[in-house]
Order: sequence, then structure tokens, then C-alpha cells
Amino acid sequence: MTHQAINACSQHQAHCEKRARWKTKFSNLAIAIALLFSFCLIAFSVAIPEILHRNHIAALRERGVYVVTVFETPEWLEKITGSQPQFRFHEKVLGIDFTPHPATNQYLQSISDWSTLQFVVVTYANISEQAVLQLLSHCPELKRLNIVGCQNIKPAFIHKIRSKYPSLVVYYRGDAYLGIAGKAHPQGCEIFFIDPRKPADKAGLKTGDIVTAFDSKTISSFEQLVDIIGEYAPGDEVVIDVLRQNQKRSFPCTLTNWSGRLR
Repeated sequence: MTHQAINACSQHQAHCEKRARWKTKFSNLAIAIALLFSFCLIAFSVAIPEILHRNHIAALRERGVYVVTVFETPEWLEKITGSQPQFRFHEKVLGIDFTPHPATNQYLQSISDWSTLQFVVVTYANISEQAVLQLLSHCPELKRLNIVGCQNIKPAFIHKIRSKYPSLVVYYRGDAYLGIAGKAHPQGCEIFFIDPRKPADKAGLKTGDIVTAFDSKTISSFEQLVDIIGEYAPGDEVVIDVLRQNQKRSFPCTLTNWSGRLR
């Protein structure tokens, strides 16, 4: 082989090695770009829902809704970092109280995605029974549900959800308001508190009275009395039968709503 041929081979080999090096660099760069793109996709897929989630919480708080949250870090992120990160990652919602700002069906639907909810308070709201059922079906960790003064929610529905969700504590008061607190008594329901200037007080009921009947319906417990009152509306006129010092007494009474209005 001539000297020129040897030089040509050496140049060709050098050129091939150079091409191979550039090919490796481009291949590594492509892999790096692909990994970066994948990381960005993962980051956006996590960050965007979290941003929307926090914006939703912030919007409710701006309206006066009381939202209880805690911050947590996913297990997969702890495994990657090897420790508990110091920054706030996910705002976990534990409870929500709509008392300052009445809930709607749309509000209940919007919080149904918060499967970590443990308590919900709804007062004086125009909500449907279907919206409540949807909320319960999507929130398996819910432990307490307060429904007060919601005219579309009836005692029969409350009995239904108590039977379907026995571990759920349901505090229910209908739209109509009498203004007493009572306890069990062998002869009915014994009154131990009367709200001043409310229907029971205006009707003449007193602490120590034993309610035996409400509008001709026999009373056996305070819980039953609450359920029966829930069937009435503000402005309804009823007769309450009591035992006072073993004497039977009857008191006409006009129910109001929880704000003291007749309608």
C-alpha cells in the first residue's frame, strides 16, 4: 500500500470517528431533550391541577366560606428527594363550612372532587337532595354533615342517608324553628333549654315541661321531635301538648325560621 493510500485510509478513519462522536453527541442531546420534555409534561400535569385547585379554594375563601386545609407531600416525591421537602406541595381540604355564604348545587358539585373532605356544614341553602347524594358518593372520608334550615332537605331524606352511611354523623335541623333543646324522658321529651323570645318561649313553654305531642303527633324523644318539626315550614301554626308538674297543658305556637321570620 502506497503512502498516499495509507494517508487516505487514516483520513477516512478519522472522519468516521468524528462522525461517530457527533452522532453520539446528537443522540445524547436528543435523549436529554426528550427527558427534559417528559419532565416538563409531568411537572405541568401536576402543577396545573394544583394551581386550579388552590384557585378554587381561594375563590371560596374570598366569598367568606370557611375552608380547612393542610399541606402534604406525595409519597413518590418523598422517595425521590429522600426526605420531607420544605416547600408546600399539595393543599389537602379537610372541611368546609358554607354558613357565611350559602351553598348552591353548583358549589356542592364543585367540591365533590375533594375526596379528602371530613366535614361539611350547609345552612339556609337552596340545595337539592340529589346534590347531597352526589357529594356523599364522592367523599368516602366524610365523617360529619351538618344541614340546617335547608327547605328542600326533608327528614325522610335524612333517614335515608343515615341508613346508607351509618358511620356518617348527620346533624339536621329543618327550616322551621321552635327554639328548645330537650332530652329523653319516659313520657316524651323533657325541655332543658328555651331560646328567649323565640316561638317556644312566646308560646309559654318552660324548662322542665315534658313534650308529649306536637300537632297531635306523639313524641317519644327529642330526635323524633326535631324530625317532625322538619316537616313544617316557618309560619305554620301548631299545638304542643306537654306535661307540667303532672298536669296536661296545650300551647298554640307559630313556628318561625332560624332567623325569627315567619317566611
